[in-house]
Amino acid sequence: MKRLYYPENFPREKEQLLIKLFEYLQGVEIKTVVKLDQQIRKFFKGRNEKDFFPSYWMLHFIYWRHFHLRLNTIPEFIRFSQKHQVRSLSGIVPLSLFTKPQGSCPFHCVYCATQKGAPKSYFIDEAAVMRAIRNHYDPYFQTRNRLIQFFLSGHPINKIDVIIQGGTFSFYPKKYREWFVSEIYRACNDEIGKLIIYGALCQPEKQERQTFQACQAIVPVRDCQIFGQQKINETATSRVIGLTIETRPDFINQKECWFLRKLGVTRVEMGVQTLDNSVLKIIKRGHSVSRVVKATKMLRDFGFKITYHLMPGLPGSTIKKDLLMLRKIFTDSRFKPDAIKLYPTQVVHGSELFDWYRGGKFKPLSSTSLNKIITEFKQNIVPRWVRINRLVRDLTRSDVAVETFASNFRQNIIAKCPCIRCREIRNRYSHETVKLILTEYFAAYGKEFFIEAIDKYDRLYGFVRLRITNASIRGSFMVKKLKSCGLIRELHVYGPQIKIGEKGDVQHRGIG
Repeated sequence: MKRLYYPENFPREKEQLLIKLFEYLQGVEIKTVVKLDQQIRKFFKGRNEKDFFPSYWMLHFIYWRHFHLRLNTIPEFIRFSQKHQVRSLSGIVPLSLFTKPQGSCPFHCVYCATQKGAPKSYFIDEAAVMRAIRNHYDPYFQTRNRLIQFFLSGHPINKIDVIIQGGTFSFYPKKYREWFVSEIYRACNDEIGKLIIYGALCQPEKQERQTFQACQAIVPVRDCQIFGQQKINETATSRVIGLTIETRPDFINQKECWFLRKLGVTRVEMGVQTLDNSVLKIIKRGHSVSRVVKATKMLRDFGFKITYHLMPGLPGSTIKKDLLMLRKIFTDSRFKPDAIKLYPTQVVHGSELFDWYRGGKFKPLSSTSLNKIITEFKQNIVPRWVRINRLVRDLTRSDVAVETFASNFRQNIIAKCPCIRCREIRNRYSHETVKLILTEYFAAYGKEFFIEAIDKYDRLYGFVRLRITNASIRGSFMVKKLKSCGLIRELHVYGPQIKIGEKGDVQHRGIG
């Protein structure tokens, strides 16, 4: 006998009551979220249920399970009760997953903490880590349950941008990594909508194992079937349109690049931290700037998108050095990443840096100094072809030994800049004429073309990155058949994510 699927924290004893609530809301004119909340309270007040107030996702679940097949259109109150709309305003849904804690990184950088139950440099009270722990760090259940969350929050789940976090991805055994990615594809190949609507399990119950032990094992390659899962995903409802991993520059070589291509990786995030060799030595990073140069060039020649992780305020650095470093990143053609994440140095419990701080050997960057660095960077340094993905890391107060700046630091930075994130169209679409702008620049011994679609307000609708590598440069890696070809490293159209087959104001209008 099949058992019906229900979300983990859905109050099944309230299901009939929620059905009646849904029917009641259908008969009331609701134009705002405030009005919706008022009507929900009114409904429960008359039924002696004052202490129960359902989350919006529960209403979404009731709609899909009990009313979707009966109604011709989605009720208006379901449409505007979508949670965290900003998540899908970049045209995709970001899906953060974590690899197992064991063996996440062999190095001992002074700023990194190791906490039991979490991968290197992460903490068990971070939201994404807590989700991974609840799912025993299993990639299949992390993916499936997160997709269900997005679905019940009103987000389309057709275009999935997967980000694999958890230390140094390249340090894990290849068989584990292949299995991990294969399970992500398998979860995306499930019909999440049918699971919610019909309540049928997408996979046989015998596969719903307790998976912590499975994550520790090195799974035989023959069991992974990664190519088969990738092929199925080409026409699946939830398609993996991007796959990002985090690694170190000194782990990048031709063999690793071929393997990452096999897995379907599209973006590589590297822990660069700084371009000062003396600072790299002080923080016990274990590699030099020359490794960053080599890794950047090789990744570009393989067609990967590149994100640098940078850390202002490291021991041995100064405000002047940090600003010079940020300027060099985008003026020296050996570097020039497509995106950056800034992680201002924070003193966290359990790190060697914490001992240095207590002993008076290190003084963290002040909020005022950080503000100065970020403002100068955004106003006078960052190019228009770069996306600033992060300005600070969100850590809880219990993890940080010295709170030098607020977690909402980015929101408090007034300075706007020409970076991609600041210019995304999001939901500000208007019927303005869109024009194409071409920016050319040299990077890692090749020529880059950044072609963007913008309106008269410089709002970004989409872009493509095209690279032509100079194969005559010593050390250039080129597949023989691609020597006379350009590599399209990225194509992205912004605006609210639209389901495959439908048309939106920006997506699916021919811009791509």
